[in-house]
Amino acid sequence: MLQISQNLKNGKVELVDVPIPSCKKNGVIVKTIFSCVSMGTESMKVRTGKMNIIQKAKEKPEQVKQVIDTVKQLGVISTYRKVMNKLDSLSPLGYSLSGIVVETGSNVNTLKIGDKVACGGGNYATHSEFNYIPENLCVKLKDNTNMKYASMATIGAIAIQGLRQANLQFGETVGIIGMGLIGQLMLQISKATGFKVLAIDIDKERVELSLKHGASRGAILGEDNLKEISLDMTEGFGLDAVFLASSTKSNGPVEIIPEIIRDRGRVVDIGITNLDIPWQPYYDKELNIFMSRSYGPGRYDPLYEEHSIDYPISYVRFTEQRNMRTFIDLVESEKMDLDYIISKEIDFSESDKFYNNLSDEKNKYLSVVFKYKKEDIDLKSERTLISDKKSEPKKIVVGCIGAGNFAKTMLLPELKKIKDLSFYYLSTSTGISAKDSMKKFNFYKITTDPQELLKDENVNLLMILTRHSTHSKYVIEGLKRDLFVYTEKPLCIDEVELKEIENIYKKSKGDIFVGYNRRFSPYILKMKDFFEKIEQPKHIYYRINAGYLEKTNWYNDFEEGNRFIGESGHFVDTCLFLINKKPIALYATYIGLGRTDEKNKDNISLTIDFEDGSVANILYYTFGDKSLPKEYIEISSGMQTAILENFKKLVFYKKGSAKKINILSSGKGHKEEMFYLSDILLGKKKNPFSFEYLKTVSLITFKAIESANKGVRFEI
Repeated sequence: MLQISQNLKNGKVELVDVPIPSCKKNGVIVKTIFSCVSMGTESMKVRTGKMNIIQKAKEKPEQVKQVIDTVKQLGVISTYRKVMNKLDSLSPLGYSLSGIVVETGSNVNTLKIGDKVACGGGNYATHSEFNYIPENLCVKLKDNTNMKYASMATIGAIAIQGLRQANLQFGETVGIIGMGLIGQLMLQISKATGFKVLAIDIDKERVELSLKHGASRGAILGEDNLKEISLDMTEGFGLDAVFLASSTKSNGPVEIIPEIIRDRGRVVDIGITNLDIPWQPYYDKELNIFMSRSYGPGRYDPLYEEHSIDYPISYVRFTEQRNMRTFIDLVESEKMDLDYIISKEIDFSESDKFYNNLSDEKNKYLSVVFKYKKEDIDLKSERTLISDKKSEPKKIVVGCIGAGNFAKTMLLPELKKIKDLSFYYLSTSTGISAKDSMKKFNFYKITTDPQELLKDENVNLLMILTRHSTHSKYVIEGLKRDLFVYTEKPLCIDEVELKEIENIYKKSKGDIFVGYNRRFSPYILKMKDFFEKIEQPKHIYYRINAGYLEKTNWYNDFEEGNRFIGESGHFVDTCLFLINKKPIALYATYIGLGRTDEKNKDNISLTIDFEDGSVANILYYTFGDKSLPKEYIEISSGMQTAILENFKKLVFYKKGSAKKINILSSGKGHKEEMFYLSDILLGKKKNPFSFEYLKTVSLITFKAIESANKGVRFEI
């Protein structure tokens, strides 16, 4: 299928041929009929993409700060890789469309194949022939609904959410500053629901257009007397509410509002407007200021958007889906004048040309819709794409399931250096992600159906680089096919999954390698050598300042287990590797005065006892300052100590003196891990992980949570 994409590094926009996305359990696959271009939002994204890196930094200072914070944790080289990978990637455009459901997920019960729908969502409702859309971001349409108008539903929901924020009452008069796409939709919705509108813009043509299509009055900002006009419209009281729907760095709109609004009026910001509030006039009128966040309640909440868990209507009357529904109801009632808002209809095959000329055409249009072809295609066959280049068979033939930012910056670039290895098959959930990796790493085949990859007999190394909750599923699939399986940590997220893997492993001719990379770091190997000849018990203190993550981060998704289970295998493995004795017992507590709520479970203290008397203390928490390095390891035994700070600084203490160990270009062992992995496949080395060992590491992480919950010690 075809999809519009933008390279964030050079700003180039192009139509790319990508696989149709996979259908997840909580959503549907929609064949697009029309998609709407939001001229302001999308032109800004295209313009930013074409900036050089200095200009991008000035445009997004908050992202520059994030980069600086990342450098402190990961170092310059790793951060550079992450940033450049993010920039030099294909990014989708678009977030509002109408189409027909062609496939449904197993949990979907409000939609069926053949239903007409309006859809929304950034990274979901993109300019693409087919899209995966979560159920809560779809609104079912009547058979006779105008599909072209319905393609504006998401943008209409933004306008409706802005109007709702002002808590308007019948008979009130409002002002809209900025008569672009959002402003015009707000005008039409206001007109249909009985509110008088003063349309304000710096563009005379936009004001005249608004008057022609329903505005009660119009005013040109900077030319007309807005105060006089607003007082004349409202019997001398002033406007009840003013909406900032403009995109400007000027503070002019904010400064004019106190002159045109009534005492205790409401100000709602919808666009991207400078908000340097002049205190005195806003104070004198006791103005109420509101922000309007996108389509409505549910936006940016993964439980609502990704898992389709709706908010109870008795507590949240209008969600983003219900706002879209309200707009569609108005469309279907034919109460709005929308034809003039759609300035142009373009065949989707010409969409790349339109975007690349957008800087010349931005002010010519309010909005544009892309029209798509209607012929049917075979979904299954269109989920796989084969490169035009010939595949060169090598000794190691890689099939990857998943290719997120970590894989593309830390693992795949290292594997690419191995001459006896070829990237053969890649499966990701979205076609554009697969296409991006195909370009970067020369994969021969890409698909959004992992079962197609698993059936390919050429693959002899299966790499699982997906989210935590899917690891066990694909490990089992790989073992059933007798493959050598590499999976990122964790191996699985609970004991039930671990038992299932064990049962399959016993019958399989395949093997498992888990991505516990730290043991391969030159720093860790140096530490191990430092204590190699000491037979006395060791004590390890391993502190991890994991850092706070927003609830929207996928690590915090309830289906992914908790963060400790997801990440702690690294630290348990490192301790077991350094001590090299059998662990016999563990005890864990939550940090936080005995609290056991879910948030607090991200903070845990774990003690592991070993058969020779060694002890490992692992302290994992999320409440440390972000400037504090993430990892700190201290080992003592036989009157000597080694301290490793964040895999950057290693110091040995022995016989009263300290010795700093310098290792050039070292890190957490990702590079060394990938080369070790390839040596196993080439028969040069043996897998360092027996299944019993991997089982032990996993059980320690699971039992740590159970120990903290119950306050008991567990034998291992």
